[in-house]
Amino acid sequence: MKLPDDWKYIKLSDITTPLTEMAGDKKYETLSISAGIGFVNQAKKFGKELSGKQYEKYTVLQRGDFSYNKGNSKKYPQGCIYQLTDRDCAAVPNVFESFRFILGINDYYEQLFMSGFLNHQLASRINHGVRDDGLLNLTGKDFYDCFVPSPPLAEQKKIAEILYKQDKLILFKQKLLEQKQQQKKWLMQKLLEVSYAGADVEEKFSLGGVVIDKRRWKKEILGNVTTYSCVRKKDLESSYICTENMKPDFGGISFYKTSEFIDGVCYEKGDILLGNIRPYLRKAWMADRDGVCSPDVLVLKMTDKVFSDFLYNVIANEKFLKYVMKGVKGTKMPRGDKEHVMKYVFYLPSLPEQKIIAQVLSTADKEIALLKSSIEQEKQKKKSLAQLLLTGTVRVKI
Repeated sequence: MKLPDDWKYIKLSDITTPLTEMAGDKKYETLSISAGIGFVNQAKKFGKELSGKQYEKYTVLQRGDFSYNKGNSKKYPQGCIYQLTDRDCAAVPNVFESFRFILGINDYYEQLFMSGFLNHQLASRINHGVRDDGLLNLTGKDFYDCFVPSPPLAEQKKIAEILYKQDKLILFKQKLLEQKQQQKKWLMQKLLEVSYAGADVEEKFSLGGVVIDKRRWKKEILGNVTTYSCVRKKDLESSYICTENMKPDFGGISFYKTSEFIDGVCYEKGDILLGNIRPYLRKAWMADRDGVCSPDVLVLKMTDKVFSDFLYNVIANEKFLKYVMKGVKGTKMPRGDKEHVMKYVFYLPSLPEQKIIAQVLSTADKEIALLKSSIEQEKQKKKSLAQLLLTGTVRVKI
């Protein structure tokens, strides 16, 4: 890739120095690296300290130092590199390649690593034989022989500032999403539960002009307000379940095309679909159109006692999904028990109450879905910015 005239390619070995200080008998917080997250406390990640007798050989990091974890993952098949930014010092396993920049702006190179710039070079240097410790076969020399683009220092600093601003925007929206999800969880407790541990539940209140009076709610069994579909369709066309034609849900995933089924179960708009076999256990969907799904999905149809929008929120709920798991049978291919599912007990409001509760929760779902979409757009924007700025395709003003 051709760089601007005032940029140059430099070997990592020319601008970094490997870290060799060992922890010895000094006390340091021991860290590991989690792909996609960064440095994490070792005990919190694994539930216990893993350093053991090897602790004294752990490498000491100071704030601003980098470590390369050569363990591959689905997201980072060539391993991942992070800068220590939130601690003054720590110790990491000596199997990590830890180093310090002696030339250049740390934050610029961190953004370069985050963009995956080294992936192609690392992939070409990795010996694909299997190591006993599960790490990639890559020597320190091979790592430090990788080349990185080096702009003038002022430009490095400006590039890093622009990309970090985008990171902060993404982080802000992710925190906002967490708040919205917590609000939705609180709303579900307030609007679906008559009582729950440790909370003062308001029994009667007004919502959207409708009086919600939980004192009138009756316990109901799922099997009394729904039936499950057994209608099969052997003439399988191109209909299949996927996230884009399902209501935003409890961790929904795409199903495979129905052409792969021996036969399929028909579902209609408004039906609630519940995964009944691994890997779909603990998944719930609400269809917004007619279609055909796997026989391994339980299709629930509403009676005139319940609105599907309301019942969906009862079902796409951690409490219900934990109940489902109690009835799972089998080990090699765990399968939910339909009879167990249909005996689930919950509180059923009147139809007007159901309708307004469903509207409130649906609004919360839409806000969450919009925020998720916005976060993905910002991530794509960051990716595009990184591609343009880190290669010198677009120059920044100094």
